[in-house]
Formats: sequence, C-alpha cells, structure tokens
Amino acid sequence: MKKAYIAAICVCVILCCTFGFMIFSEVLSPSSVGAHENSSTVKEQSVTISEGEAAVLETDNGYRQSATKWKSDDEEVVTVEGGGRIDALKQGSACVTANLANGDSVKFNITVSAPEKQAEADRFSTAYTANQDILKKNLANKSKKKLPYQIMVNRSQNCVTVYTYDSEGKYTVPVRAMVCSCGKDNSTVLGIYNIQYRCEWQALVKESFGQYACQFYGDYLFHSVPYSDISKNSLKSDEYNKLGSPGSMGCVRLSAGDCKWVYDNCADNTAVVIYDNDNPGPLGKPSAILLSDFTVGWDPTDNDSKNPYNKKTPQIIGAKDITIKAGDSFDKADGVTALDTCSNDITEKMEIIGNPNTYVPGKYKVTYSATDVLNRSVKKEITVTVE
Repeated sequence: MKKAYIAAICVCVILCCTFGFMIFSEVLSPSSVGAHENSSTVKEQSVTISEGEAAVLETDNGYRQSATKWKSDDEEVVTVEGGGRIDALKQGSACVTANLANGDSVKFNITVSAPEKQAEADRFSTAYTANQDILKKNLANKSKKKLPYQIMVNRSQNCVTVYTYDSEGKYTVPVRAMVCSCGKDNSTVLGIYNIQYRCEWQALVKESFGQYACQFYGDYLFHSVPYSDISKNSLKSDEYNKLGSPGSMGCVRLSAGDCKWVYDNCADNTAVVIYDNDNPGPLGKPSAILLSDFTVGWDPTDNDSKNPYNKKTPQIIGAKDITIKAGDSFDKADGVTALDTCSNDITEKMEIIGNPNTYVPGKYKVTYSATDVLNRSVKKEITVTVE
C-alpha cells in the first residue's frame, strides 16, 4: 500500500513537470504573442522615378530604424547606395530592399518611367509663360483678322501681362508675364492705347538710347533699359537693376529679351492697357536677374552672338570629392554655394541629392543642381569616400 502511494505521487510529479514544460514552451514559442517583438516584418512602398534621375529613399515609417543593407534586384534598371540613394539608369521595374537594424525590411517597388519632356525654356528672358496651346491655335488661325495679343501693364506692380483671346474673342487668356520698370512718381499714363510705331534704336532723354522701342502714346514707349550710346555694350547697369521697381520718366522699360519679344510679336494697333492694382496679374510677377559686374556693359537677356553672357550658366562653388573616416561627420551643404548666370547667390535654390552613410565604408554620390531665373541650369556630382 505504501509503495502504491509513493508510485502515485511520482506519477503526479512527472505529469506536472511534463505539462508545465509544455505550457512554458508554448509561452516562449515564436507563435506566442510575447515573441512578436522578435519577428521580422516587411513593409512595401511604390516609387516612380524618371530615367536619368536620382532620389533618396526614406525608410523612416514612424519608427526611425536605420538600414543596415540596401540591395537592388536589377542594377541595370536601378542602382542603390548604402545611404538609400537610387539612380534610375533605364526604363523598367526593379525592387530595392532595405534591411533594417531591428530585423524588419522595407521593399521599394521602383518604376522607372520615360525621361520627362522638358519644355523649351527661353534662356534670354525671366518671363513666365502659360496657355501656349491656346496661343498656338490662335496664331495658326488665319481666318480671323483679330490681333493675337493685348498688353496689360500694371503700373503699381511694375509687371506686364500679355493676353490672347478666348473662344468668345475676349482677351482673357494670359500667355506671358514680364517684369518691368514704369515711371517714377506714377509718371506713366493710365488708360487704353495702341502700339503705333516702332524702331530698333530710339533716342531717349539725357543722351541715352533704348533698344526695340514701341510707341503706344505720345512720348510713351516700351523700350529696353537705357544705353549710353547706340551700342549693345553700353548698358546703364545701375538702371538695369531697377527692373521691378519704378525707374523711368514715364516709359515702360523691359529687359532686352522681353522688349524684343514685344517688338517682334505685337503688331501695330495691339491694345495696351495701363492700370493700377495690388495683384500683379494672374501669372504673378517674375524676378529680374540682377547685374553684379557693372563693367560688362551688356544686358544678359540680349541674344546677340557677341554678348558675353550668352555662354554663361550658373555655377556650383565648393563641391568637390572628399574622403572621410568611418564615424566622421559630413555636412553635404557645408561650404557649397550656387551662383546664377550673373554671379548672384542662389544657394537657397540649390537642390542636393545624396545620403552618404558615414558609418559604412564605401563610395557615395552627391549631386548638386540649381536653375536661375534665366532658365539656365548647372549640375555637379561629387564622390564621398568613407574609409
């Protein structure tokens, strides 16, 4: 009897241990709720990029894990660096995977589309343009005797907006906006007038001359910023930098490029409306490009083949290849500036693409680019080597 009792106790102990171990194992098993913290999750994103472009992929989905490894499954379509920068080499699809430090991963399904068609930009004007499809249709319509343009001059804002006509024949469609200088002390006349006369060079007051003059009322003209004589390298540079604010004795001054556009495109009898309004116009007011070197003597918007500005473009200064040690800090914007065609600082408009991982040895690309108000661009690429 005693032996049977002891045997029963032993059986109970064995069963308790067995079931306890099974329960404990279940708690620690990967399928349990507590083990979820050690499981990996895969997140997916879709990204579209144009052929020839670059971008930096972001892995931060609210929990800020860093990527320990990047990989593209088709490097003929998209390459990827250790900092998440991708370069789109040709049209197609690729999957880029970022493995994160916590065991998760992010998959980027990349679609590389055809290169974006760049609209033809006027490199000799800061004007804004719009509705060119409607304008093109109006210019091609030979059945109508209606003039294609009406010129609206906002005297108080020193801004000119050119309109073409809509389907009802009314001039409501804005196609071009240009910065100008109207008369000081509101000396430009208000009212409705018409272009009546034009000449390539016009004598102005105080022994000065203007290019591409178009008369719209009495002594009031559209013309370029004044020159000291009838030569394109005698521009009065200090007067040029007044574009966008009152500067004339009543005429409407434009840059050479914009004034030539009016001269070439706006026929005699084109209506000119001069008014005051706090709103510069539906397209806004463009910026002028300022001169920093008064010794050049040329208007940077003049497309004359002798103009030294014709071959000039913006510059990226201070960007160069660099080698650093793993763990060192690197500020990709430090010491790098962008200058426009006339050497004015446009660093705030500079775009920087690249994300060197300073903790992982390798070579990383950083691309700097900028476009100025003359629609001229510059791009410079450097290599950051982490040893």
